[in-house]
Amino acid sequence: MITSKERSRDISKRTKKMSSRSCANCQSELTGLFCSNCGQSSKSRRGPIWQVIAEFADDLFSVDSKVLQSLLTLLIKPGVLTESFLSGKRASVLPPVRLYLVISLLFFFVFQIPSPDVTKDNVYIGDILLGQENPTQGRPKFSLVMFDMGEDSNAFERWINSFITDKKEVMKSTNPQVTIDRMFNSLEDILPNILILFLPVFALVFKLLYYFKRVLYFDHLIFLLHFQTWLMGVTLIIYALALQNAWWAVLTVFIPIYLAKAQKVVYQQSYWLVIPKTIVIVVIYISLMAVAALVAFLSSLTLL
Repeated sequence: MITSKERSRDISKRTKKMSSRSCANCQSELTGLFCSNCGQSSKSRRGPIWQVIAEFADDLFSVDSKVLQSLLTLLIKPGVLTESFLSGKRASVLPPVRLYLVISLLFFFVFQIPSPDVTKDNVYIGDILLGQENPTQGRPKFSLVMFDMGEDSNAFERWINSFITDKKEVMKSTNPQVTIDRMFNSLEDILPNILILFLPVFALVFKLLYYFKRVLYFDHLIFLLHFQTWLMGVTLIIYALALQNAWWAVLTVFIPIYLAKAQKVVYQQSYWLVIPKTIVIVVIYISLMAVAALVAFLSSLTLL
């Protein structure tokens, strides 16, 4: 008579034998550590508890080599990661969107926007003073989007101020610290989404600048995803160094240099063409970032 222990051992042997020949998921023949049809690992998750715990810990804490390779390549080799991805070498690098999301999560975790203290500062939103009718002497002034309200103001400035004035009753009727905290919390939620939407718009600028190269719009998006990821990563590094010594902030001069070098590698043009384009790109980039910040501010104001 076959005991339950012997039956269990027999099933285990048969399972192990089958797993060595075919994929447990799709039954395709196995020729390596992973199934060539569905990609599932040939390793069995069943076994002694210590083995299961070890494999789980390895999955949880191990760092994929291509993550480190992609980050290092992006950091010190301008344009090389983009060129590799666009040329079809995608298995050895981290996908651009995933890389962007990882660095952006870290970036916005570190750079949380601190809201001012209305009990210590004269806090203005537009020309509206929060928490009091008149400014307190000796307190520092904090202005969030201040536009000229005089005769020299243009139509755009008057429109922004009218938008802010429409919210004056709400800002005056609620706790001023709650109001400013709510606005800054909304900014933290909105800014990452604005930056993501900003990339496709900026890709149109590249499409125009490189119109005669006949580069696909998709390729410009990949280039910008990598550049934006690099920019956030480098900003984190410079910020960490500047906390120790403010002189490290001079490293920001390498940002346009990196951008020019990356364009030369990816778009295969001489520096005589790349440098003027880099200047145009930096000016437009700063302008679009200012627009993105303004949109984020107006959106946070709307949510009050």
